[in-house]
Amino acid sequence: MGLRLARDLLHYMRDIQHVKAKYCLIHVSIVTRRKFLKRLLWSSAALGVGGVVYPRYIEPRFTHVRRLTVAIQGLPRAFQGLTIAHLTDLHRSDAVSANHIAESIAMANALSPDLMVFTGDYVTVSRPISNRYPRLARLIQTLFKESSPQAEMLHDCARCMSQARAKHGVFACLGNHDNWYDGDAVARAIESAGITVLRNANTVIRINGEPLAIVGIGDYWTEGADIWRAFQGVDAPFSLALMHNPDSFEDWPRPGSHLILAGHTHGGQIVVPFLGPPVVPSRFGQKYAHGLFARGDIHMFVNRGVGLIAPPVRFNCPPEIALLKLQKA
Repeated sequence: MGLRLARDLLHYMRDIQHVKAKYCLIHVSIVTRRKFLKRLLWSSAALGVGGVVYPRYIEPRFTHVRRLTVAIQGLPRAFQGLTIAHLTDLHRSDAVSANHIAESIAMANALSPDLMVFTGDYVTVSRPISNRYPRLARLIQTLFKESSPQAEMLHDCARCMSQARAKHGVFACLGNHDNWYDGDAVARAIESAGITVLRNANTVIRINGEPLAIVGIGDYWTEGADIWRAFQGVDAPFSLALMHNPDSFEDWPRPGSHLILAGHTHGGQIVVPFLGPPVVPSRFGQKYAHGLFARGDIHMFVNRGVGLIAPPVRFNCPPEIALLKLQKA
């Protein structure tokens, strides 16, 4: 069928050029079979190389800044205009360099945010995360198995994160890859970088005299999202929740006004135009793959992330830093 299409295309081009040669005043060279096949070969090669190079080496290295204004019901006046830089899924690995992570954090610093938060997966553990296509998942993990020591990758990531700066502090929660490796070791490394790590726990800071509860939810897959424990002692009109896996939003039990920041999905990494991402590591498929979601007074933003996992490609889904600005609804 492909050869027939190429042959028909050649005949069509010849017909057009014969007409041009007959009626146009300028000279038109006729495309011979040899010239046509040569051009077709070079075009196919260029498309093939571009199809490999762009998603593997170009798009994953260009972090975008996404700016959003989130209207919060009952937002205290003290938090009006508060800005939060959100980064997630740094995934230091063979495929994600320390330079890429450092540059992304430098970009976030340049935004001069009031707060900066990280929502998990600082390292990468080669482990299948899809039960839908188990053989394919095992093949991908075998082809792209991590060769660098994970302790070294964790050290690199923590060193990069130590450069994060925000007016009112930097906070983090953990993700499934962190716990697959060693959640306690990851938490210690990040805390040694001067960042507060919250694991089903909370802390309260004051901004313009108003208390702001920052709550870290445990990873849904590995630690368990104990939302009631995480919010223990919180009594405030508004809270900021850090949560790696967005699936917990579906059955969120806590009343009140909250902004939840999540990651985990990477936006699918590969997004097919008009169809969306074919694979999303969520029990709800594409529903919470990426973007801003709202239910009543509760808002959740799911970030595409800075890094990636196997297969190490991104297409139509570039890495992302989100800068969220709060305003009263």
